[in-house]
Amino acid sequence: MDFELNFFYWFLSFIPIVAVLTLIMAFRWSGGKSGAFSWFTAAFIGYFFFGANLKVLAVASLKGLWTTIFILYIIWGAMALYNIVAKIDGFEVIASTFTGLTGETKVLQLLVISWGFVSLLQGVAGFGTPVAVAAPLLVGLGFNPVIATSAALLGRAWAVTFGSLGSSYAALLKMTSLDPGGLAFWSSIFLTIVCIVTGLSISFMYNGKKGLKKGAPAALIIAISMGSTLIITANFILPYIASLVAGLVGMGVGTLVLPKTKWYNNNPVKQVEKENKMSFHTAFAPYYTLLILAFGIYLTPLKSILSKFQIGLSFPGTETTLGVVNEATASYSPISLFTTPGTLVFLSVIIAIIYFMKSGLWKKNYGREVVGSLIKQAIPSTVTVMTMSMMAVVMMETGMTSFLAKGTAEIASNIFPGVSPFIGILGAFMTGSNTSSNIVFAAFQKDVAVFLGINSLIIASLQTTGGAIGTIISPMNVALGTGVTKIVGREGEIIRKTIIYVIIMGLSIGIPALFLIYYLGI
Repeated sequence: MDFELNFFYWFLSFIPIVAVLTLIMAFRWSGGKSGAFSWFTAAFIGYFFFGANLKVLAVASLKGLWTTIFILYIIWGAMALYNIVAKIDGFEVIASTFTGLTGETKVLQLLVISWGFVSLLQGVAGFGTPVAVAAPLLVGLGFNPVIATSAALLGRAWAVTFGSLGSSYAALLKMTSLDPGGLAFWSSIFLTIVCIVTGLSISFMYNGKKGLKKGAPAALIIAISMGSTLIITANFILPYIASLVAGLVGMGVGTLVLPKTKWYNNNPVKQVEKENKMSFHTAFAPYYTLLILAFGIYLTPLKSILSKFQIGLSFPGTETTLGVVNEATASYSPISLFTTPGTLVFLSVIIAIIYFMKSGLWKKNYGREVVGSLIKQAIPSTVTVMTMSMMAVVMMETGMTSFLAKGTAEIASNIFPGVSPFIGILGAFMTGSNTSSNIVFAAFQKDVAVFLGINSLIIASLQTTGGAIGTIISPMNVALGTGVTKIVGREGEIIRKTIIYVIIMGLSIGIPALFLIYYLGI
């Protein structure tokens, strides 16, 4: 297809995205209603303008529904974990302990948990688990649910590419076949820039200029510590554990070093235990369990052994009249039953209940109350995730997503390095995943770089960094966050609060890339 002659179709491809953002942000519709309308809009445009028949739309929608199983497994498990800890009043003990470690400086607590702790979790588990665990933990510590959700979404993004033991980085290698060392180098550089922006963004978002003034020293010190660790680990040790090691360093600096500095040495309060003498370790036991399971499986040969047990659905091939072909698959988006993060979370739930029963903290009626709360909280976010995923897959399988990217590259060819991160952002916005964004757009971005005669390693690294940034405002990830913090229906508020930081992050790597390629000639 000639993109110069099809501006109308390029414009049409934007409509579902504009619709979902407008409905959520301007009209304050719930995520579920916005997703359903945008899915219908995408299907309508796909059928009448992109040559998709009913089979194409039905198969794409069913693929979208199947994809949500993975996400919902995590959401329901994380909600259950939160409700269990809340039921025994564990968050009061956790809050007093974190206050004791970080003093009474709330912005430091926010940075440590939403950024350092989240980066650590992203390094091991990923796939939504960091937000699902940290956001309700922050709420339990007394933070506004909107701030807690937004901060956790912001804090995980920079660690996504080398997180989940490098799944997004592996997808980048697979789709581009470029030099692994070069990709690790440039990706680590761009991600470190994003890391610096992240800490400052969280500080400012928390309390404006006052939050930035108070949080800036911690943000810069943690960013430099984690960023330099990421660069060293990715380039001289092993890229697949770079986010994990960086997160460990960030947690150490945030809890052991910064509270002793002149900026935050404000006489930390003494930890107060509850009347039942519950210790911090008892209250935090479910999260210890999750970390132990994640480390014990993901960092050992158990992962390769257990990952063999997968379940996936078969789907027939489809083709639009415009020539978009979707191959038949025997196992679409398979789920590894024993290693998927949802399984680890639910195992933690079961172990936690048993432990609390043995400790005398769990009453007989608690189980029924937790299940009732869980169903009430989870259904709205479930609808949101399902409809958003259906919309995303319909757009991909009718060719709209690819048309958007290719048309944008054609129009912005003279400034393509500056645009490249935003194509990655688009991919993650649509799919909810940096890995999926790389699968959809990494090869395309490399091909454009080769055609334009510019550094393909830099462009591919901008793609994966942009994909990491885009996870912040993906409706599916936002719905996960609002679900676990019990603010379903306020997805638009989260996106409005974070989208400016997404744009700043995209520019923070796109502008230097323009300088590197066109001025320095790298």
